[in-house]
Amino acid sequence: MAEKVKFSVSLDAELGTALRQYADAQGEQISAVVSQALEQYLDNRRVIREGLRAMDEYFDEHGWPTSEEQAEAQAWVDGLFGEDQREQRTA
Repeated sequence: MAEKVKFSVSLDAELGTALRQYADAQGEQISAVVSQALEQYLDNRRVIREGLRAMDEYFDEHGWPTSEEQAEAQAWVDGLFGEDQREQRTA
């Protein structure tokens, strides 16, 4: 069994309530739910970092996109996800 360490964190009251309700509904300890969520978050961040690093390497080798190409790509993404999603990503 992995060594455990104890942390003290503060959460928004609504988030804390939602966390407690979710853990109860799943029959899990709050610590287990937080650990699983944090593992997923950190893994997602690792994938993003690796993806950005790979993009940098690709662009360094093959050239960076022009402003026009970037605008076309952004328009394509906006068409897929909608402008509202773009605003949420930048907030």
